[in-house]
Amino acid sequence: MNAVPSDRTAEVDTGDRDERARLEALRDYVDVTAPPPAQLQAVVRLATRLTGLPHAVVNIIDEQYQRQLAAEGFDRGISARTDSMCYYTLGEGAPVHSPDAREDARWAGNPWVDGRLGHVRSYAAAPLLTPDHHALGTLCVFDDTRPQELTESQRTDLADLADLVVSIFDRERRARLVHAQEEALAVARSDADTARALQAALLPHALPSTDHVRLTARYLPGTDGAEVGGDFYDAIEAGNTFVVAMGDVQGHNASAAALMGRVRTAVRAYVSEGHDLSAVLERTNQLMQSFEGELFATCCLIALDQATGEVEVASAGHPAPLLFAPGPVRPLSVDPGPPLGVEHDAEFPRTRHRLTGRSRVLLYTDGVVEWPREAGTGEGTLEVALTAHASAPAETVADRVLAPVQHERDDDAALLVLDYSGPDPGLRETRIVLPTDTRAVRAARDHLRTTLAAWDLSSAADEAELVVSELVTNAVLHSGSPAALTLRHDREDRLLCVGVEDGSTRHPQPRDSDEDATGGRGMHIVQLLAHRWWVAPTGDGKTVWADLLVA
Repeated sequence: MNAVPSDRTAEVDTGDRDERARLEALRDYVDVTAPPPAQLQAVVRLATRLTGLPHAVVNIIDEQYQRQLAAEGFDRGISARTDSMCYYTLGEGAPVHSPDAREDARWAGNPWVDGRLGHVRSYAAAPLLTPDHHALGTLCVFDDTRPQELTESQRTDLADLADLVVSIFDRERRARLVHAQEEALAVARSDADTARALQAALLPHALPSTDHVRLTARYLPGTDGAEVGGDFYDAIEAGNTFVVAMGDVQGHNASAAALMGRVRTAVRAYVSEGHDLSAVLERTNQLMQSFEGELFATCCLIALDQATGEVEVASAGHPAPLLFAPGPVRPLSVDPGPPLGVEHDAEFPRTRHRLTGRSRVLLYTDGVVEWPREAGTGEGTLEVALTAHASAPAETVADRVLAPVQHERDDDAALLVLDYSGPDPGLRETRIVLPTDTRAVRAARDHLRTTLAAWDLSSAADEAELVVSELVTNAVLHSGSPAALTLRHDREDRLLCVGVEDGSTRHPQPRDSDEDATGGRGMHIVQLLAHRWWVAPTGDGKTVWADLLVA
């Protein structure tokens, strides 16, 4: 029954009110690209034996074609749906039988009957109906030599065999689904392994530690899918300052992961260059404006002076760090700027704190508190965990904090526990912000003498006053910005360290001056009196330091 498809339009009605649903069911049950199930050949062979007709075929009928998946008594092939006798059977929705198709008005003019394509005489077909009553095709039998009447039992047997064909299709369909699920699971596992490997490559392999600072980190990827997350953390030791970063890039895909790597690298680079926290975030924010896409990131930075316990905090839309020992859980307050990548000229103020003794600080991403739960309880659960385990080892604290999100989360979760042993016992320090005009010099001298008297260092006041006067005068004259004075006494090394901070990036240099010159000798005086002096860049400004030997 092979033929070339015809362009004629069929005049029959399939009777299926939803042809689209029928075709979807056909694609679900039958894979026409794969070899037909071998069991179909046994079915058509049995159909010829039970009905006594010499030819049997399993047909499926799609938008254009009748495809013969198994045939007995002839070679199977493909023909046009518009020429198909079985196409009519789909509209009936029940078995059909014609003892002599030539005498049957339904098929007398069909090309398979009238000699154009074939000479079918006796014909019977049962639709292949799914449990949802979608007709996939037919199981048909025929004789092209003589008319023949089928008994009721034979017609019933043909319908039972049609149900068997659908069962074979359903078994194959389920096997394909299982195979697809297994493949999808294997792909998901592979993607998850890749994501974890990529995430591990993007995060620091090891965090620095010192005699004063120990860090304990945890990262958990989201459980909804295997895509790479955007949470990151880092720590940079810059001289006596320990800078810790915690951030979160919006999204969970390759773009978010790539941006996370770029943000972390930028933060590390700007910190390493000596910029203060505000400048680090400002420069990173400006850099993000040049990136394609509309992703943004939150970030929190902590700068800890290990010797003195002074802490600076700056935030770009990120949760504030939590100080949870000693004492009750409380945030290291910060005035946050907007997330990075949102506003081009955004500012990120720094907030100062001081850790006066042994302390523990937690930095975290919002995935730690925004796990599936009753609204508003995540922060409370976090506080309970920190309070209950404040004195436990850092590994225990980290595990307890993440315990609620181990199995229920749709976001990444990252945290850092910072353990600080406390300021050096032989170090003391003060800091004062000075007036913005010529009063700054007097204010600096007064603060210096008061402080040195309290520290029993009045013997060093004269030389220290000269150094402070010159440094503050330079700051007022050449920066045009507010200045700050820091005094630090290292009793162990017998050093008085003087630092003057201003908003100019121009470094002071000793200049040659004539005997009659009224200025230009300031840095010569500092160089003469100080044990050593140096300049530390701080973003858009600097701090000029000078060490003086004291008894």
